[in-house]
Amino acid sequence: MWLWAPVALTAVTAALLALPVTPALYELWKRSDAAPLSTTRHDGRIANFSEIFRSRLTPLRPQLEQCHTRRELSRTSIEGMQVLLVGLKDFDFHPSLTDSIDAVMLSHSALIPAGRVVEADVYADGRLDLGEGSALRAARGASDIILGKNSAVLRWLHAEGTIRMRPGSTAYGRLSAGQSIRLEPGCAFQHMHAPQILTLDSQQDDSQLDDSHLDNSHEGQDGQGDTRFVSSKLHVCQTQDAGDVANSAPDQGDAFASSCKRLRIQGDFVLPAGETLNANVIATGALHLGPGARLLGTAKSYKHTVIEEGACVHGGIICGGTVWLGPRSFVAGPVLAEADVLIARGARVGEPHALTTISSCGVQIAAGCQLHGTVWARVRGNVEV
Repeated sequence: MWLWAPVALTAVTAALLALPVTPALYELWKRSDAAPLSTTRHDGRIANFSEIFRSRLTPLRPQLEQCHTRRELSRTSIEGMQVLLVGLKDFDFHPSLTDSIDAVMLSHSALIPAGRVVEADVYADGRLDLGEGSALRAARGASDIILGKNSAVLRWLHAEGTIRMRPGSTAYGRLSAGQSIRLEPGCAFQHMHAPQILTLDSQQDDSQLDDSHLDNSHEGQDGQGDTRFVSSKLHVCQTQDAGDVANSAPDQGDAFASSCKRLRIQGDFVLPAGETLNANVIATGALHLGPGARLLGTAKSYKHTVIEEGACVHGGIICGGTVWLGPRSFVAGPVLAEADVLIARGARVGEPHALTTISSCGVQIAAGCQLHGTVWARVRGNVEV
């Protein structure tokens, strides 16, 4: 019997040695965990809150249609959320009707009276108007949403059509629109996204407007016509024929190609007025593009960046300080700044077919600007008065 003792000892020792590496050996054999770990499903879309809100209310649509047909109010609950279904056309959001309500679902257009505060989230099948000095927690509109003077949205706001912000209105949190966001002087924002973001000037004469941006379909609640977008001539880079661009310089898509040379500058960098440079520039100091200059690449500076009047950058701008975009300047790519981004009258960032991002601590935009994509102001963004 003692002859089997060495064999048993050897077998036990081998088993103890193999035990710690068994999972690794099994994985090597099966290879079932070759894919990256799933950490989050957040895709970065600014309208995610709105989409979740809409999906939660979708099962209540048949009940909402009944309320619309009968022109009545109905209280219900879904997933622990108290919802008020509104089929009345003259619903005024009186506090006695919205008390202890988490969401209000409207089957038509609605007006929140001046000075009224609505603590519930609102879903409107039609246009939604906020009266002067009113406040709303959050809302989603199937059409347009108009924020009256000095009104406020506290969490998020999304419109399938256009969002118009009157002077003094404020949108905290997330602001998004399926078509466009139009901002009047004196309004403020934090995070917004739309295919087209326009800053308006109520003093501009109609004869000076760009016809492609006229829209008389809505009037303000005070009965006056809507303000218009201040047109500014397209930058020369946006009006050139494809043949001219091909003969003069690479297009903006080629600006990010690996074949584009890289210039690393110790200290400040200045591209003189009217000059064209096909390169990606990295400056350890400040970066300055003179009037009418063209940079067919990206620009990175450790300090401030100044893009003078009529100058353009066909790539992006990354800045360790403040970025100043001069009048009628154009930037095709993202604008990222550690400090602020100051955008002068008539400047344009991005294009309708190539949305981009502006991200900084603060954003100040003059009237007559046109942006495309996302604007993230970590502290506060505003339109100049």
